[in-house]
Amino acid sequence: MAKYRTLQQKKRAFLAAFAEVGNITRAAEIAGIDRKNHYDWMKNDPDYPELFYEADQQACDRLEQEARRRAVEGVQKPVFQGGKQVGVVQEYSDTLLIFLLKGAMPEKYKERVHQEHTGKGGGPIQHEVDLSGLSDAELDALISEAAKGITGQGAD
Repeated sequence: MAKYRTLQQKKRAFLAAFAEVGNITRAAEIAGIDRKNHYDWMKNDPDYPELFYEADQQACDRLEQEARRRAVEGVQKPVFQGGKQVGVVQEYSDTLLIFLLKGAMPEKYKERVHQEHTGKGGGPIQHEVDLSGLSDAELDALISEAAKGITGQGAD
């Protein structure tokens, strides 16, 4: 029974560490286990994947929280003059703010790209196919394949 308790404690320690750091290798180091244990538990413990999913969601929430803090509250960066720190400046991350907006309201802030392909002079694209060199058997095979595509009876 002591071995089971130790194994469960190792799993809990790893999951707690992963929720904090969001990295399997680092979480394994913190929990004092081999990172391969995590993959074995994912494969062999039917309850573990759900527990890991929850820890992963916590790690993602922490990342989002930090991104929001840097975008909205900013971070203080030192200002140097003549080799000495003379103050600090508050810097905000417009890039992180953009990503947060796109994630929170994708319909409003998604990338909008509209592409059109046209032919010569902006007209329609012309398709010319010369079938004059095909035999009757080859033409029949093409017609048969085209019919399959139209009726939905093709192999694909």
